[in-house]
Amino acid sequence: MFACSAKHAAPVRRLRRLGRSRVPARGFIMGYILFALLVLGIVVAVLSRINEAEAETKWVADNLVRVRENLQNIRVQVMTCSAILGAEEGGGDIAFPPQKTAGTATPLNELECPQGTLPPIRLFDGSSGVFLPAPPQGFTPYLYVNTYDTAAPTAAAAVYVESIVSTPSALAVLARLDRSAPGPETEVITADGVTKLRYYLAKRDGTS
Repeated sequence: MFACSAKHAAPVRRLRRLGRSRVPARGFIMGYILFALLVLGIVVAVLSRINEAEAETKWVADNLVRVRENLQNIRVQVMTCSAILGAEEGGGDIAFPPQKTAGTATPLNELECPQGTLPPIRLFDGSSGVFLPAPPQGFTPYLYVNTYDTAAPTAAAAVYVESIVSTPSALAVLARLDRSAPGPETEVITADGVTKLRYYLAKRDGTS
């Protein structure tokens, strides 16, 4: 009886489970991985931009301080020489270091203070404790200009230093300087596609 029952037993059928194919599952997982990589790339790019912006802001702030220190050191040296010359010449308002070559701007590393019969002293060679100011990247070396003319004591004239500013970062420094120190001493000049920082040590409008 038992043998007969086993002979006629129905075979076991295995039903195929729907939606369990390995290929679609693998593609679904890869989609998640690609999406995660895309999001990670976006996050890295955003963080990189933020870090670059913070670094640029710090660079501008640091070099704003540097330019101010440059100009202050230049003023101290030139006005010290001016005081000596003024004492020698009776305190006239034209007692500023002359340009090395009349009508031509003088690089600061060549600027000299006359000493009467003694050899002139260079103002920024370190002999007096002040060395040549090094402007930030994007600023050209400072030039000294003195347009006072003893033959025209009432004509418009000025004594100033200037630097050409070229890079975007340097222009940002210049913009911050112009906003933070408005007044007759600092002027930003743009002409013929060239932007300059001009820092006045003395100015006369020629009306008196």
